Amino acid sequence: MKRKYLWISLILQFFLIANYYNSQAQQVNDSRPDVSLDELLNLKATEEGSDLQKMLNEKVTASSKKALSLRETPGIVSIITKEEIKNLGARDLVDMLKLVPGFDFATDVEFIIGVGLRGNWANEGKVLLMVDGQDYNEILYQTLIFGNKFPVDQIEKIEIIRGPGSSIYGGTAEYGVINIITKGGNGFQGVSVSGSYGFLPNSYGRRNLGITFGKSFTEDFSLDISLFKSEAIKSDQPFQDLYNENDPVDLTDYSNTNATNINVGLKYKNTKIRAIYDGYENFNPNFRVDFNNYFLSAQHTFKVNKKFTLTPTFNYSHQIPWQYTVLQTGEPDYKVKAERTKANVTGSYDFTRKINLIAGTEVFFDKAKSLLDDENFGEGITNVNYANTSFFSQALLKYYFANVTLGFRYDKHSAFGAAFVPRLAVTKRFNKFHFKALYSQSYRAPGIENINLNSNILPERSHISELELGYQFTPEMILAVNVYKINTKDVIIYSYVDLDDGNYLEEYANFDKSGTSGIEVVYKIKQARWNANLTYSFYQANKNNTVDTYMVEPNPNLFVAFPGHKFTSSASFEILHGLRLNPSLVYETERYGYNQINEEEIPVLSRFAPYTLVNLFVNYDLPCVEGLTTGIGAYDLLNEKEPVLQAYNGDYAPVSGRSREFLLKLSYQIPFKGN
Repeated sequence: MKRKYLWISLILQFFLIANYYNSQAQQVNDSRPDVSLDELLNLKATEEGSDLQKMLNEKVTASSKKALSLRETPGIVSIITKEEIKNLGARDLVDMLKLVPGFDFATDVEFIIGVGLRGNWANEGKVLLMVDGQDYNEILYQTLIFGNKFPVDQIEKIEIIRGPGSSIYGGTAEYGVINIITKGGNGFQGVSVSGSYGFLPNSYGRRNLGITFGKSFTEDFSLDISLFKSEAIKSDQPFQDLYNENDPVDLTDYSNTNATNINVGLKYKNTKIRAIYDGYENFNPNFRVDFNNYFLSAQHTFKVNKKFTLTPTFNYSHQIPWQYTVLQTGEPDYKVKAERTKANVTGSYDFTRKINLIAGTEVFFDKAKSLLDDENFGEGITNVNYANTSFFSQALLKYYFANVTLGFRYDKHSAFGAAFVPRLAVTKRFNKFHFKALYSQSYRAPGIENINLNSNILPERSHISELELGYQFTPEMILAVNVYKINTKDVIIYSYVDLDDGNYLEEYANFDKSGTSGIEVVYKIKQARWNANLTYSFYQANKNNTVDTYMVEPNPNLFVAFPGHKFTSSASFEILHGLRLNPSLVYETERYGYNQINEEEIPVLSRFAPYTLVNLFVNYDLPCVEGLTTGIGAYDLLNEKEPVLQAYNGDYAPVSGRSREFLLKLSYQIPFKGN
């Protein structure tokens, strides 16, 4: 409690000092034009017209509630644009995130693919994913589901925080944030249709169809509707379970995924309303696992005056995640409905052009109910209810020597108590050079089922330090290097005991320590007819880790499933007008995973050799039909068929890798006149 008041006091002192220095500077500048050096530099860069410069100057909001340019926003941020998605012919979100430093993927249970970040398994409450302002993590376990799930051809932009976001977003953003803005959510005006078909040697690989419609009917009123339907196969290779209890099966017939997404948005003046349905079916040899989620959000911005805005937001989600159906019998094995109702009020006040304060409060209510009449939450208990109240604040001072961001968030949950997470960021761009010095505490809030399986579970807590240095050599070329250190305590870990009668004793428990340290490098060049992105990321496990299920005894620097080094490259070359050649490459060093058992039938680690994933996509904007683009690509050109490893010792063999896939894509966009 003392720390909470200390940070509130620091923010108040921060404003007193900021106001004093600003008043002194204002006296000096009264006789000068009201234009800062940063604004002049941005104006000059915009006039030069470099595509890279425009991207660097674009304002982003993912890492701060106050929009700042990419080089000054208080977070380590990556941006993926719709042009990059189009040129690289991305099949799904995994293809794009694999090219981002620190991101990788591993399998969870039942062939579900989850995310890892900076060497850490980060799938339960450690990475928040948002789509058009709506939280997408399911609320029973706070997991994310990847693999042919998100309609990438309908995405306008992806903002990614490679670092903590709890001080802004709460207990589902301990290690990172993925913020997806769709074309409809960005105000697209027109009709866009896209489709793709993938070929594997003996089967289809995927078949996708997406449609987006956006229209401003008046100056005040607009509507957008997006529809997406997809079917895909995770693998076409043989699969053998870890304990050899069953005969090998061909996953071509047992690894289907089916996705359906409907996204509708309305905007009237300063009011926005959005409704989303997200459905996903995931098959494996034993179960079909369904996720059916409905989201509704409403937001209104009150512009009280030129300096003060007040934004109330309402969110509601209705979810039935992790619904198990036994394939052999067709009987449901687990079906729980979860709901969250959330209200948020955020105020932003610009004291001056250089000083901003944001503060607000948020409350949400969770409830869950078993739909199978099971006493899922304890003896005689079929439903539960929880509540959480938050208060947050952020102060920003933009001064000639640095931008200083100071903030905190305080959460109080009815089940596990309080969490307080402060942050401090110092960032600045001096012409071609920029730096970021960041420190933040963050946390993972236990989900409904985490609490159900251990009523004494504590929030997971992290201390994360980051430093980034960058230099823009020319208007078309930039290099950025960042280092980080993650220390996590009270790590929430799942475990179970087989009771040998077809049942399991499941539990979540807090382990002492975990975390990683590392470095990430990004080199980007954008010329008129070609561009290239090169990245390198390295991590090593901290020496004081106590979570044995993540540890790799043969190589203590690694965690299970994730390589210590990753190198990526992607490029786009305009061969002829409208014809682009787009190669990409991901190289990862050795990994370790559980794919065999010893004489005592205990899973043991195996080494997986380094591998190289090479993709090539060619797209062509047809000159005869404006807005029509065709593309053809090959994925995993070397046919490595690299398996997806489980990120912990959970008794699951790796999911077999896919064969080389050939893909055809077609998209047609008709903008409405005047847009």
